[in-house]
Amino acid sequence: MGTKINCPQFLPAPASRSPQPWYGALPRAEAERLLGDAELAEGLESGEWVQPWPGVVLPAALFRDPMTRAAAALLRAGDHGVISGPTAVAMHGCGPVEDAVHVTVPYDRELRSHGDLVVHHAWFRETDVIELDGLRVQALDVALADVLCTGPQRSALDCLERALSRLGAGAEHLRALIGERLRRRRDRRGTRKALALLELAWVRPGDAFAGATP
Repeated sequence: MGTKINCPQFLPAPASRSPQPWYGALPRAEAERLLGDAELAEGLESGEWVQPWPGVVLPAALFRDPMTRAAAALLRAGDHGVISGPTAVAMHGCGPVEDAVHVTVPYDRELRSHGDLVVHHAWFRETDVIELDGLRVQALDVALADVLCTGPQRSALDCLERALSRLGAGAEHLRALIGERLRRRRDRRGTRKALALLELAWVRPGDAFAGATP
């Protein structure tokens, strides 16, 4: 399993702010059951509630909250979905929080990207998934391998160096785990670039044990 690094932008929601484990996001059918069809429709019309993606609603006040958006993405993805790629790296505290939310689902799950919800299809093992603050997230080495293969080189390298620097003595173990992921990756696209970035990355002394503040 990958290493967990907490990020202050993804702190657990206070109990008073929203019901766990979805940080205020709800399946639309559940919101209709709790609030009533008419009240929810009125809330959506007035802007008090929003539906970021089909079948999922959340209070408008939480629309930009990273944890709420991640939870809503998982509700849309279904039981076997997992927060992945850049979003997972951010949740581990090793990358910037972006507007787009990336989620991966198995190939047999018929789901398409919708607006700022980016859906990837892949087969993955449950051992590649960890729980961060109650949400299903790719393990750090899995997420970084994806970002190195598919993301812009400069930002991918920055995320990797941030992760290596914060692990201190565990940095080389993480590097080895990512290298193994890349060598065994079924989709070979981008792996040559990723392996070059992995070799190029260095541990920035000033970042070691510096916490999770970007």
